[in-house]
Amino acid sequence: MDIKVGIYRQDKKGYPKKSPYLPCCIFEEYPFDDKRTDGTNEVYSSLRRLLKLLDLDAENFNTKRWNPLGSIIRPGETVLLKPNLVKHFNEQGDIRSLITHGSLIRAVTDYVYIALEGNGRIIIADGPMDDADFEKVVLISGMDRIRRFYKDTAGFDLEIYDLRREKVIKENEKIIRRIKLKGDPLGYTVVDLGNMSEFKKPNGDRTMSCPYSALRGSECRADIMSLHHNAEKDEYLISNTFLKADVVINLPKMKTHKRSGVTLSLKNLVGVTGDRNWLPHYSDDNCGCGHKTDPGKTFPGIIKNTVKYIKPLRDSLRQFVGVTKETMRSGNWYGNDIIWRTVLDLWRIGSYADKNGVIRKDKQRKSFVIVDGITGGEGDGPLNPRPKKSNVLIAGIDEAVVDIVTSRIMGFDPFKIPLLRRFLPAPDINCVSNVKAWNRKLSDFKGRCLNFKPHYGWKRHIEAGSGVKKQDL
Repeated sequence: MDIKVGIYRQDKKGYPKKSPYLPCCIFEEYPFDDKRTDGTNEVYSSLRRLLKLLDLDAENFNTKRWNPLGSIIRPGETVLLKPNLVKHFNEQGDIRSLITHGSLIRAVTDYVYIALEGNGRIIIADGPMDDADFEKVVLISGMDRIRRFYKDTAGFDLEIYDLRREKVIKENEKIIRRIKLKGDPLGYTVVDLGNMSEFKKPNGDRTMSCPYSALRGSECRADIMSLHHNAEKDEYLISNTFLKADVVINLPKMKTHKRSGVTLSLKNLVGVTGDRNWLPHYSDDNCGCGHKTDPGKTFPGIIKNTVKYIKPLRDSLRQFVGVTKETMRSGNWYGNDIIWRTVLDLWRIGSYADKNGVIRKDKQRKSFVIVDGITGGEGDGPLNPRPKKSNVLIAGIDEAVVDIVTSRIMGFDPFKIPLLRRFLPAPDINCVSNVKAWNRKLSDFKGRCLNFKPHYGWKRHIEAGSGVKKQDL
């Protein structure tokens, strides 16, 4: 089977600045009577060209009938847009490298609206970090103005939800207060994968290397983790808005990740859970909890405490130091044997759990992926990445395949990323692009492409060499 992934690189660097991110010109298929434009918004036209590269509704391109997402979305359906809205600030100073940009969200929303013919629901939702200010993220991304544009122009209610049950207030990285949130308006479903979980796979490198009692989540709460992951069960708290969606449009940011190597569409599924303390991130053998080592006395800890106000220098020093005991104990390195299992479990739920959370044999909801790589994040991702101005959008219908291609475009070898290695070898992946070097089979790619710097815990363990071997793909 020939699997196709589109890669479009735009000429103009960066994003437009003004929400609601009007299109650069009025295209034939534009569904609104409001004819205002924003000549700086190349992202809108880049998405359009990307969808054309994938031959979506090709016969109607450049006509009023063009409906590129019409093969995926039907009128009357509920469509969930799942961007990466992980946090409201980046210590490196550039929020554009951290979250999915509002201009891409707006452009995608327009084509979803066209496919729905104005009849259905469009929901934008994410469950960000526990200390994220979701309201600020909505304002920073311009989603509030996009929502207002839809209401004023089309009388259409664009729904935006924070999927968390709780947020926390921190001082000096310590939790001082917990605040209950409204959470998912449809509530949550506990999904137990049982023996289907990656934590119970018995063979080869899929065998978990630590006992269940060693698993830790985002707050290192062993008491919570042991209730949901043990010899009897592996369960996750899943958003019902996600489960009940007919279509999920996954809109990840192209970034490096300290625990999984990269964070793309598969890792983006973490945001459809209601409580990150149910999600195994690392093990106690790899974690600072219960160890005598004071992170502040390790070399990276001394760097952090000494130059905490000089963030670019701190990041550079971390990159120089590489893997240390402190990074290993936090699971922030290439040897993390836990997080990929969690993400694959969430992928299985997202693909095969029905609207009631029961795992079925067949795929239960339609999906489409568009990766925001206009400005990506390299280095100390996912929360403190440096901006990487790549000017690319990448799209396809299969999350794993899109992530494999995107990681290769970033300059990494998917065989060296445990999360992606589980899907390899794969059938021939055909990349279509306006860049000649990328308009070919993935197996024919050469070099490091965009040359992203990995997280310091993955340095010299993830980079691509002369190319992915053709016989392995």
